[in-house]
Amino acid sequence: MDKSLVVITGGSSGIGKALAKECALKGMDVIIGARKKAALEKTLRYLTPLCTRGNTVNAYELDVSKEKSIIRFIKNCVKDGREIDMLINCAGIAVCKEIEKTDSDEYSETVLVNYLGTALTVKHALPYIKKGSASRVVNVSSMAGVMGVYGYSAYTPSKYAVVGFSEVLRNELIPYGIRVSLVLPADTDTPQLANENRTKPDITKKISGTIKPMTAEKAAQAIMKGIQGGRFLIIPGFTSKIVYTLNRIFPGLMYAYSKRVIQKHSK
Repeated sequence: MDKSLVVITGGSSGIGKALAKECALKGMDVIIGARKKAALEKTLRYLTPLCTRGNTVNAYELDVSKEKSIIRFIKNCVKDGREIDMLINCAGIAVCKEIEKTDSDEYSETVLVNYLGTALTVKHALPYIKKGSASRVVNVSSMAGVMGVYGYSAYTPSKYAVVGFSEVLRNELIPYGIRVSLVLPADTDTPQLANENRTKPDITKKISGTIKPMTAEKAAQAIMKGIQGGRFLIIPGFTSKIVYTLNRIFPGLMYAYSKRVIQKHSK
């Protein structure tokens, strides 16, 4: 995949930044997009020295909650006439509060960023994505996108939507030969997790506290391995794979565990 053009949304921090690093080290040309200009510039300075194989890295401001910003970002990515070999949608936000404490605006913004931001980025990038089996669309959802967890009434449905969208996209891109990957990371040690933990209910911490957060670097390495292996479903981390499998085979088991924890700590 050397000299491929990789476009990463949410590429200024967390998993997106770690994936940008992996791609740069592999000799790919990388373009990252994110909301905050200062964070983008800082990440650009971090990534540039890693491009030692004649490849390049660029950054453009992007707010995936605004369609005009997405269109402008994509046009910047392909302004030199190149096609996109891989689009990785990492942009996302997390809100973790009980439903009565979650503002209406937080519900709206979560859907706009996590689901519509992903769907509209793919929609507007698709005409510029190179056709063929070497090309990829990678959508980052979450383990919370396949199971409902206490405190995630805003976040989980938006990530469920990314799962459904990716399954549809996988079928619709068959005629183009473009492969789709869906990533389901569990808690990852990122600035987003740190921000999320500020409002996370104690019950949620008890439920998810048994799994140690993975580093963004290890998550990115697992994701790249899955992409290169041509996998649709990519679940970084052995423990997460076990949890996912158990939830698929015995869906009542995770509910029973959560119910016991909730009843114990809500008294």
